[in-house]
Amino acid sequence: MLNRREFLGVSLGSALAVQAMPQDRMRYAMSGHEFRHTPPHPEAGIKMTARYGYHGLEPFQEDIAKYLDKPPAALKEVLDASGLALCTVGSGGQYLDPAKVPETISSNVARCRYISNFGCTHLKVNLSRRPGDGSANLSDENARAIARTLNEVGKRTMGETGVKFAFHPHCWTLVERQPELDKMMDLTDSRYVFLVLDTGHASLGGIDPVKALRDYYSRMAAVHLKDCEAKYSAGNGWKGPAPSEEEHNRVNLYKRLGSGGVDFPAFFRVLREKNYTGWITLDFDAPRPGEGTVEQDMDSHRKYLLETLHVTLKS
Repeated sequence: MLNRREFLGVSLGSALAVQAMPQDRMRYAMSGHEFRHTPPHPEAGIKMTARYGYHGLEPFQEDIAKYLDKPPAALKEVLDASGLALCTVGSGGQYLDPAKVPETISSNVARCRYISNFGCTHLKVNLSRRPGDGSANLSDENARAIARTLNEVGKRTMGETGVKFAFHPHCWTLVERQPELDKMMDLTDSRYVFLVLDTGHASLGGIDPVKALRDYYSRMAAVHLKDCEAKYSAGNGWKGPAPSEEEHNRVNLYKRLGSGGVDFPAFFRVLREKNYTGWITLDFDAPRPGEGTVEQDMDSHRKYLLETLHVTLKS
C-alpha cells in the first residue's frame, strides 16, 4: 500500500491504467541495487519494493550476503512479511579462466539449490569481465571455451536443481555485442543455457533489444528493464561496442524509464504478442549525487510503467 506522499506522486490516470491490460500475467520485480544506500539493506528496500506494488525482488548475491549462510527460511520470512516473492538471485563466476571453472560450476549449482527453495525457476548470471582492455571482439577460441563452461553449468543446475541457468549480456563483460550474443547462442545447448535480456545493457552494447527478444524468445528466462543514454540506442543506429566504464563514471549512462533511447512500447508489444508470463525486473543503481532520491526514481518508474506501458502492479 502506497503512503500518502507516494500515492500523490502517481496520477489518477495511472490508477485507471492498471486495468488497461487485464490479460497480462507478467510479474514485476525490483533489483537490490537501487536500495544499497537505504539502510538497513536489504530490509528497507524490500519494504519499499512492496509499497510501490511490485511482486518480487531480484537481489544480487552481495545484496543478501548475510542471509546466504543461513537457512532459506530466514530470507523467506522477511520477504513474506512484505508479500514479496524472490524472482531470482544474481550470480557470477569466471567463465574463461580454466583454473576457476570448477569453482564457478559449484558456486552456481549451490546458488540454484538455495533459490529453488523459493520456487525460483532461473538463475541470472553475469559473465566475467572482458580480457585485456576490453576493446577486442570475443575470439572464436574464447567463445568456444565460454560456451563449454556455460553448457556444463547449465547441465548441472538443471539436472541437480531443475533451475534454468541464464546468462546476462552486460556492458564490459564477455558477451556485450550483437555478434558475441549470436555466437554464444549458436554455441550453447538450448536445453541448458538460457538468456536474461536487459534492454539498457543490450542497447549500450549495440544489440537491438526488440529484435533480440524476437530472435531468442524461446530461450528467454526473464527480462530486465533499463533505459540508457539516447545516442546509444538502436533507434539512433548505435551498433556498439559499449561506451567505456570511464564515460559511465563521468556521466550516468543509465536513465529513468522513458527518458532515454530504449523503445519500451515496441518491446512490450512483443512480450504481449508472445503472451509472456515471466518475470520483468527493473534493474537500477542507486541515484548518484545530484540525480535525486530513491523515492523520486521509484515514483518515476511506477508512473511510466502504469501510464505508458499499462502494466499491472499491485494497488
